[in-house]
Amino acid sequence: MIRMAELKELDRLEQLWLHAVTNSHPSLPRQFWLQRRSEFRRDCRRSNQCLVFTGRHSAVAEAFITLVDRDNIAHLCVSPLFTGCGIGATLLKAVAGGCKQLQAQVFRENLRTRYFLQKHGFVETQRGYNAEYGQHQIFMSCGGLSP
Repeated sequence: MIRMAELKELDRLEQLWLHAVTNSHPSLPRQFWLQRRSEFRRDCRRSNQCLVFTGRHSAVAEAFITLVDRDNIAHLCVSPLFTGCGIGATLLKAVAGGCKQLQAQVFRENLRTRYFLQKHGFVETQRGYNAEYGQHQIFMSCGGLSP
């Protein structure tokens, strides 16, 4: 089931996020991400849309997507138990309904997410270097996702 996230789920969303970022960015230590938990929580609180996926027999969030600044995907995280089941694509389509175009920023080393976004119509629009993270960043966008 897909529904709006609730503030009381923030700890669970943080767990999913921490697992996703530590596994998607092998060059950055876990401590790096732990120091950015407040940024993650700020994104969730200021998001204009945060949807969660819950399993059929549970109310526990197993995946979520967060949009900030109306059309920017800040986070898309799926529990390892549900990876490859189409949950990420379903969440992506659910948020796309209200947007003419979606934006995403991905670090170059995060191949899995880059390929996922490309598979769903995202194209690279520019590249840059994020000195704070010590990573090359790829900016991607997609228009016309059908809900």
